[in-house]
Amino acid sequence: MKNGDNIEYALHNEKTCKYLDKKPEFADWVITTAFYSALHFVRFKIFPITLIKNEKNLKIKDFENYYRINNPLGVSKHGLLSDLVEERHSEIANDYNKLRDISWSARYSNYKYSREISNDAKKRLQKIKDYCIK
Repeated sequence: MKNGDNIEYALHNEKTCKYLDKKPEFADWVITTAFYSALHFVRFKIFPITLIKNEKNLKIKDFENYYRINNPLGVSKHGLLSDLVEERHSEIANDYNKLRDISWSARYSNYKYSREISNDAKKRLQKIKDYCIK
């Protein structure tokens, strides 16, 4: 995926999040789409990235290539991206990781969430978006 595509995906997921937010029974999907929007905003902010490998500068254009090149321990894609956010943009790491955690819970454990939690997810998304596109 080209880095410019990330912003399009982020905005699309954000629009979906806002649409789903009109119905309280879709709080789980509001949280999930907020997370995936944040994921794409973060990828947009981080990439391209320059790494030093074997004493050479290596410019990596997108997350998929970064994952292929820089994942010797077999960390999940979500884990690797969280590590990158913590390492390079600690200002939003807590919000990003909290969104990831509640999204996973919403998708795999408990789909019944309150408006309070979905509103928190939207606030975290807005903070991440503001940071990533400033």
